[in-house]
Amino acid sequence: MPKPSQIIIKPYSKRKKKKRLRRILLGMLTVLVFVILTIYIFLSWLIKKEGKELEKLRSENQILKTEIKKFQSSDLAYEEFLRVKMGYIKNGEKVIQYK
Repeated sequence: MPKPSQIIIKPYSKRKKKKRLRRILLGMLTVLVFVILTIYIFLSWLIKKEGKELEKLRSENQILKTEIKKFQSSDLAYEEFLRVKMGYIKNGEKVIQYK
């Protein structure tokens, strides 16, 4: 006489737990890599932008240094600045304005 078949209920296997844990960890790792890559790209862009601004400020600084040296070296440059930029005239000079 054959034995009747029995239904065996197995507990949640360790393999399935490991597989699920691996999927969760892989998903978290993927998100972390994406976030780190985004931050890296943003910071690279920011560094380039600040580098360009720094270079611009250095060139302006160099121009101003040459002007300072020019004004310190002679009074003619200072007088030219006052006459051209500020509109000063010497005593006895006449100003002619064209309309």
